[in-house]
Amino acid sequence: MIDKPTRIGNSELYNVRVLNMSVARYYGVEKEYMQCLTDTRELNKEELEKNGEKAELNLYRSIKYNLNLMVLEKIFEGKSKKEILNFCNSWINKLKKLEQKK
Repeated sequence: MIDKPTRIGNSELYNVRVLNMSVARYYGVEKEYMQCLTDTRELNKEELEKNGEKAELNLYRSIKYNLNLMVLEKIFEGKSKKEILNFCNSWINKLKKLEQKK
């Protein structure tokens, strides 16, 4: 487990690792995140051995999508269907306004 990640040569990789873990801890999905990370590492074992830090950076970036889904599930936990729909509709309206500004 990554409690205190050691500084490695690739600072971008270090930053991605620390940020992902910080988000997972903040939202209380650390266990699920670590399981997802372990499973993904196992699936991409050959790629990680072949391409090293570059493959690992891609792995952490790709797992960010799964982390975002875990966080979203945690946020919506205990919310009513109406509250979730209101949240989604507000985001749709924000996106429409951004599109109009372009």
